[in-house]
Amino acid sequence: MHGKEETMMKYELIDLPKIAVIGKAGLCTKEKNIVQDLWQQANSDFHEVAPLGMKNPDGSFVGFWGAMSDETMSFLPWTNDFSTGLYLAGIEVYEDTETPEGWTKWIMPARKYLVVEVAPKHYGEIFGCVIGGLLPELGMKLTGAVCDFTEPTTGQNKLFFPVEYIGQNE
Repeated sequence: MHGKEETMMKYELIDLPKIAVIGKAGLCTKEKNIVQDLWQQANSDFHEVAPLGMKNPDGSFVGFWGAMSDETMSFLPWTNDFSTGLYLAGIEVYEDTETPEGWTKWIMPARKYLVVEVAPKHYGEIFGCVIGGLLPELGMKLTGAVCDFTEPTTGQNKLFFPVEYIGQNE
């Protein structure tokens, strides 16, 4: 019997193709986390990019991403104990979508992700459980920056952890 809470965590492993996101970008640090500011900017000017967003067959948007990358734009994990990195608050678009002035487009690489649902007030707790418990239990390692995703029709938040099995590509 494990008795570990992380073994009870619901997760799924999925392979995603490249993902294009247009949004508002900036550098977050331990001293100045600007994630909320970026979302406020993106939301206040959303009308400028709403027509560009990918849509589901029912007309709803595919998703909103809090895309993340290390400072070199290599989509590696954030540095300084996951406190420093680039953040893009935006909407998923088609790869060839033109980027409006004042906005930034990132193309995130195709990857395998471990996906968990999360309530915003539990981000830190869930993040720590996945990094410190679930990934090692599964024999996996983090291979890139963790991204957050919001499903527009339900409002459900998810964390996307880019992963691979330990020993793979080594």
